Amino acid sequence: MTADLTRFGRDTVVTTVTQAASIWTSPGPPGERWRQVAELHGRVALAHLAHGEPLLPLVAFTDLLTGPLSGLLPAPLREACDEVLLVEDGQLSAAAADLLMENLAPSMTASDVVGWSVPRLSAEKVQGWLYGQMLATGTEEGYRRARRTVIEHAAGEMSEVIDAIKAAGLPREGLVEEIPAWAWVAHEGEYYWFGCPVCRYPMRYQLGRLACAYPPHTKALGGSITVKAAKGRKPVAGAWNVERAAQLGGPQVTTAVPVKGQVCLVRPAWRYSTIPGCEEVRLHRELEMMPGVTARLWPHVDRYDLEVRAPGRRRPWRVDVKDYTDPARLANELLRRGSIGESDLLIVVPDYRAGHVAVLNERLRLATGSRRRFATTSHRFLTEVKRAAAG
Repeated sequence: MTADLTRFGRDTVVTTVTQAASIWTSPGPPGERWRQVAELHGRVALAHLAHGEPLLPLVAFTDLLTGPLSGLLPAPLREACDEVLLVEDGQLSAAAADLLMENLAPSMTASDVVGWSVPRLSAEKVQGWLYGQMLATGTEEGYRRARRTVIEHAAGEMSEVIDAIKAAGLPREGLVEEIPAWAWVAHEGEYYWFGCPVCRYPMRYQLGRLACAYPPHTKALGGSITVKAAKGRKPVAGAWNVERAAQLGGPQVTTAVPVKGQVCLVRPAWRYSTIPGCEEVRLHRELEMMPGVTARLWPHVDRYDLEVRAPGRRRPWRVDVKDYTDPARLANELLRRGSIGESDLLIVVPDYRAGHVAVLNERLRLATGSRRRFATTSHRFLTEVKRAAAG
């Protein structure tokens, strides 16, 4: 069979599979779910044929929708990150949701953003829309204030969050929502929510335990957190790794807050602005503590994230912090934007993405013909700066 493989590229097939998994686990009528999944199956089946593989039957497709993503992709399209489970706890997993947003080709205009949702909005569109709104503040200082607002006000009391957003020059419309029902902890006729001790975003509550919607934060906290409830008292969170939460720059505390009158950022804004922003602020804090080192956060209205100078180095480091689940998709996006061709721009990924560094360097070197280092981890970068400062 001959086919235009651009119609069956990785971004298209990953999007189709993750959308199918999301629909398959949704609470909608079974007949409607079958109809939608069968339609999506047709696209995936054609992709398998286009890449020289046997036809994937519908029954096999549905059986595999709760397994790893890799099981449904044609072999030529698979990446190491595709071993993530599509479904966890009866719903689309956080990692699969990331892969969906990262691989979904932008298809919305800025005016459509009020209706955004995980299945329709790509990570690039989230970043582009927020970037445009932050640029509209008019000054570099205004941009920094807007960035910090999105990082430091991921959730909270409605008037406080809305006032901070307005003060930063950002629009409320499309940026915040009520605390999602999946975060509610019911106790004695009242509903409560708990914020992640690292990023402040509402934690998911299930079977008596709390977990950040961002898996690396849950792992850093030592796993999910037990909720303890006693008669006549608000629920309380059990133990977690407070020291690690502090190292990641979080508030280090979490308490039960009544849901009424509380809001949070919509998930795409939190995932692709708050989450990388937390790492950017943490790196800036660590660098500022090094003797002789100066670090400028979001210089030149965020052309990159950090400009770092040390006594033992003539030129500054120009750093862009990235936190994607799919490193191949990130490499493609960096190439599309064109900025990676600049000789001294360094991509820094959080330490828990250390496995992505080799992929990024390999893909970017191949595409640009350069043998330079394109990417490293936060720990390795901090170590490099420290050594340069020590002479």
